[in-house]
Order: sequence, then C-alpha cells, then structure tokens
Amino acid sequence: MKKTLALLLALCMIISAVACSSGAASTSPASSPAEQSEAAAPAEKAEFVVNACIASEPETIDPSLISSVDGSTYTQHQFENLMKYQMTGEKAAEDPNMLATEVALGQAASYSVSEDLTVYTFKLRDDIFWSDGQPVVADNWVYSWQRLVDPATASDYGYFLDGIVLNAAEIQAGEKDKSELGIKAVDDKTLEITLVAPCAYFVEMCAFASLVPLRQDVVEAGETWTDPSTIVVNGPYKVTEWVHDSYIKMEKNDKYYDVANLGPDSIVWWLSDSETAILSAYQSGDYQFIESFPTDMIATLQDSGDCFINPYVGTYYLYLNCTKIPDWRVRAAMAICVDREYIVANVTQGGQAPATGFVASGILDSKGNDFAFGVSDLGALYNTLQKMYPEADLSTYAGRCELAKQLYQAAVDDGSWDPATVLEYNFNTSEAHKAIAEACGQDWSTVLGMNINLANQEWATYTNGLGEHKFGVARLGWIADYNDPITYLELLVTGNSYNYGVYSDPKFDEKIVTAKGMLAGEDRDTLLYEAEETLFGEGGFPVCPIYYYTNMYCAKGLTNLGYTTMGYFFFQYAKPAN
Repeated sequence: MKKTLALLLALCMIISAVACSSGAASTSPASSPAEQSEAAAPAEKAEFVVNACIASEPETIDPSLISSVDGSTYTQHQFENLMKYQMTGEKAAEDPNMLATEVALGQAASYSVSEDLTVYTFKLRDDIFWSDGQPVVADNWVYSWQRLVDPATASDYGYFLDGIVLNAAEIQAGEKDKSELGIKAVDDKTLEITLVAPCAYFVEMCAFASLVPLRQDVVEAGETWTDPSTIVVNGPYKVTEWVHDSYIKMEKNDKYYDVANLGPDSIVWWLSDSETAILSAYQSGDYQFIESFPTDMIATLQDSGDCFINPYVGTYYLYLNCTKIPDWRVRAAMAICVDREYIVANVTQGGQAPATGFVASGILDSKGNDFAFGVSDLGALYNTLQKMYPEADLSTYAGRCELAKQLYQAAVDDGSWDPATVLEYNFNTSEAHKAIAEACGQDWSTVLGMNINLANQEWATYTNGLGEHKFGVARLGWIADYNDPITYLELLVTGNSYNYGVYSDPKFDEKIVTAKGMLAGEDRDTLLYEAEETLFGEGGFPVCPIYYYTNMYCAKGLTNLGYTTMGYFFFQYAKPAN
C-alpha cells in the first residue's frame, strides 16, 4: 500500500507518502480535553477525545478506492472485515503504550477450509449491524468484492484478488462479468469464497481495508455516500464531521458489537502536511499523536521521551520511467550510484536501513528467512549485476560507482542515451522527500554527469502525474499489504495499476503468475527470488530502492494503542495515560 499510501509520512517517509495538507493545527472542532474538563459538572465524566495527525486531506475514504496507509487507517476505524487486527498485549517495540496486533476473527464468528485448501466458508457473527441498524449480511461482502474488481470502478487495488480469488483476473481483463467472481452468499450468515489455488496468506488478506463489506443501497445512492450525513459503517467509529483540509471527526458507532469496551468518545484526525505546524500543535498539547515532524528534531524528541520507532515493513523507492529512460544500463547506473548509506545516516536519520532490493526487509520466505537477504548479503539489487560483471566490487559504494560509470558510458557510446537529456524528478510536498531528491540528484550529477530537474507537486497533482507516466523519476513508498513477497513483486507485472514506470517483461510476469498458484515452500521461494533478481538484471531496473522504512511517531497522554508492521495505528481501545 502506498505509504501514501501511500505512502506516506514525511518523516517516516512512508509512501505513502501521503502529503498532509495545510496548517490547521491551531484550531479544533471542539474544545480541548482540558477545556471540557473545566466546563463539565464535577459529577460528570469528561469526554475522552484523541487528537491525531497522520496525513493531509485524503483523496477518498471510499474503501474500494483508497490506496494509502492513512486512507486504510481511517477505514479500519470505520469498517470491520471478516478478520481484524487485534492487540496481543505485547509491546510493538520500545513504547510501553503501543501494543502489537495480530489477525483475529472480526465480523466472522468462524471459518473452515476445504480439504484442497481452495474454498473458505465464513460464518458471520449474530450481533453485527450497520450504523443505521440494519444487519450485516454475507451479500455485503459479495457486493464489495465485485465492486473492487469491476474495471468500471477503476480501483488502484482492482488487481488485489487477481490469481487469488476465482475469476478475478479475468474480470479485471474484461473477459468475464463481475458476477462470476468466486464469492457467494450461501445465506445471510454464510459466505463462501473460492480460490484459484491454495493461498497461505488469504486469511490475512481478509483483514485488508479494501475488502471490507459495503452496502449497495448506500454506495449507489450517490457519489457523496462517504459524507458524514450519508455514510453507513459497520465498524467501531463513524465519521460525523469532515472539514476538508482541516480535520475528520469520528464518534463511537453505538451499533458496534463491542461498543461498551471502546476507548475514545471521539477521534479527531487533523489534516496537514506542514511538519513544523504539526510538531508545534503536538508540543502545545493540541495533538496527542503525530507521525510527521522535522528531521532535525528527532534526537531532541527521542531524548524527551516523545519520539518512538516501530518496525515497519516498507520500501521507499523511485520509479525509473522505462519510456523516458529506455536503456536499462542507464537505469542500472542510476540505481547503483545512489549513496543510500549517506541518505539514511544524514537525511532521514530515523533508523532506516539502506535498501538492497524492492521487497522490503521483514517479508519472510517459507523458512522464516528475511526475503531481502535470502540469497546473499548483497541483495537482489546487486546480485545479478555481480554475476554479469564479476570483476566489479559491488560490496562498496566506490565499486558500485565505477560500474555505474561503465554502464552509463556504454549506453552513451551506443547512441541509446543522450547525455544532454534533462530528466524530471517528481516528488510530493515534503521537506524529507525534497532532501532525498536533492541527494539522489547530486549523486547522478556527480557520478554520471546527468542533468536532473527536481519538481515538487501537491499530492493530488502528483498522483495524477504518476498515472500519466510523464515523469523521468518519481518517488513512492510501498508498505506491505500482507507478509509475502508477492505484495511487492506483482506491482511491476505488465499492466498493474502501480507499474508507473511502464516496465514489461513476459518472463517476469510468468514467474509471478506461477508463484501465486503455488503452495508455500522451497520451490516457490526459489521462483520468487529469481523473479526479484530478474528486475535487476539486463532489461530491468524499473525501480531504484532507497531504504527500508521504520515508523516514527510522537505520542503523549495515551496508552493501549495498537500497531501493525503494515503501518496501521489503532485508537479504538486507547485510554488516557496516567
């Protein structure tokens, strides 16, 4: 998922890289918790409000159309899927107030699997209702999943069920009708899903935000169905106010089956992309939780006990447009001469690790090995080149720069690259993204003599430009949607909605299609390792991985928060810290 997704967070730099929007930090939709306490009668309990800023104005909160971590976080608070993320009671990392989560039963009371592992039957809870009082039924998932894969919806995640649920790929290709998707309501409380082949991570997928149930009558009542006055949800909270570019307010859904145990009376999600304003609002007590703040404040915030670092399964990377940079040797030269060690030590400064492949560190193979280093310590980014150029020393930055010069000059000498070309490097508004762009541009200029033009864009303009493929270089972050290499590798399959660099290799595509139909095991691991190395060999280098994410945040006055390494924070059961 784009760390905005998205993908997001300026500091953690998550893809999401969602750009938060304006400086609305100094105003609030309601009085602060302290003011409420003063105004309340002595015998009354003060309202518990969580004020958080995780991103700017979201593109949408329609579950079928979201593509960022922040959008998914809002969805996880408003909707509940068959499965959900549930706190384990164990710390997520160093913060004693932040708990790890695991996938557990949500709206489903139970599920069973056929002997051949291709048919999942979910039995729904008896006590699940929509916020308007109507019962949640199996057909709500049928409608939602069919809507997601329908080409007419044009969802960025339309591909998500391809090769997993029966006929999803054919529907996306326009070869079959959405009604033929392998999902059906046996009755109101029984949902049956048929897979193409066994899938070890399918149950985990059933907690994913884009697959939550939806009401057809609500969605099709009008384009504004996600507005506070019209939205109907089945999760713990419901949006009640949305002042665009300022805040989204959610309040408890009194029809939720576990409403009695929910924490905050309301959650206010502030919307901003100004790291300085966000930090100022946090330090003044207006916000209790933030994910973006100036890099030069990290050490100070850690020393004060405000800033924490969580593990995060994500990769910050650059698309290298294969139509604008047609010679793979130029793309390879650009990828290997970026000084990643310098960037993580001096630019991001958040404990990130230099990326040595596209698949993020933290994704595991079937034996439990970190996929990023399953073949060699060099990583997929360098392994194939090392075999092609055995005399090169790719274990050092100096050695990588020497090979980069060699590859670049060969492309120039062959006439396939004009060294006078000016490449456009697009990035969305963020001081952190700008600093990374400047560092990469400097490396390409110094080592290769390239001409790079840096172009900052607001998030909406930026994402539209990605889909138009007009850039030379463009940044993004991808956070794993589930723990399997496919969550990364399928993004670069020909025609995938996230294949912004227009990469195409039939051999790579075939490896991914085959792997999606295989049981977990050594043979599948080998095929997936081969697939990633194909990306970084002759004809490849559609992306330039920069670093593996960590998730940095500041929090105070809160406890019993939840977190998943896929990047979602959960505030449903938050409590005031003593």
